Amino acid sequence: MTRNIKLEFITPLFSHGATDVAEIRPPSIRGQLHWWFRLLGGSIEQERSVFGGIRQSKGAFDGKDKTLASKLVVRVSNVQGTQGDVPTLPHKHGGMSAPRRAFLPGAACDLTLMDRLGGLGENETLLQNSVNAWLLMGSLGFRAARGGGSFVWLDEDFARPDDPLAYQDACRDLLDECGAKARVAVLDKDYEKAEQARAVITDSLGGPSGRDDETDLRDLHEPLGYVGRRFYDKNLPSRKSSPLKYRIVRFASGFRILAFWDGREAVTGNSEKELFAVVDLLAKKKPEIGEQLRKAF
Repeated sequence: MTRNIKLEFITPLFSHGATDVAEIRPPSIRGQLHWWFRLLGGSIEQERSVFGGIRQSKGAFDGKDKTLASKLVVRVSNVQGTQGDVPTLPHKHGGMSAPRRAFLPGAACDLTLMDRLGGLGENETLLQNSVNAWLLMGSLGFRAARGGGSFVWLDEDFARPDDPLAYQDACRDLLDECGAKARVAVLDKDYEKAEQARAVITDSLGGPSGRDDETDLRDLHEPLGYVGRRFYDKNLPSRKSSPLKYRIVRFASGFRILAFWDGREAVTGNSEKELFAVVDLLAKKKPEIGEQLRKAF
């Protein structure tokens, strides 16, 4: 397996290493591919075969556990782009809230994915599907689930659908082929600028403005995720990922929002019923995004 992919970012990429300098990091891309590999049904044994891992306890995997090197090589080259301080929450105060160093839209790079150590064997198809799922529905970096790090791509092995319906069909066909527990939709409003769409995404529920949203979200088991202790139970973990994730997609007609729901209830702690309930809540309190979600889901 060898794939050469060109990425061009259409929203700010908040991706950092040990310093405040923005980077397009192979480990971050590897992490995204690993996440999609799990969502598409990869077992822990398959994960370790492809991505490697250190030896766990003797009782793990019926005593067959051992340290394994990764069979996947991720290389980033020819990075081009301008860096600047960008608000992570563009809907707040004219976009002046929480600026952070990022690659500005238009940044680009070459991505190479290769196998090694004898190849991927029977896991190659699942990994290829994971790459395709990330290209279609994923993103990269901080605030990736809320529109940051969205990109377009050029890949001779996987063409990018050029209209919203074809794009949505490609996403759904891939999820169905893999039996993934997920929902996806390309929402129906065009935006002239990607940052307009990102502002709609980040203007969500559960912020610091009051406790009403937190109470509603608590009753639905936090379907939008959170960072920080919950006021109603300080023993909860300090972070929960949102099962509802967004990606911005560029078409000839403008920019659209792609919405993705991770339906693995055992992983997320949220049911499909809670998806419908939080969409109704968003339609009531944040109608621009909520009404689009209600129509889609």
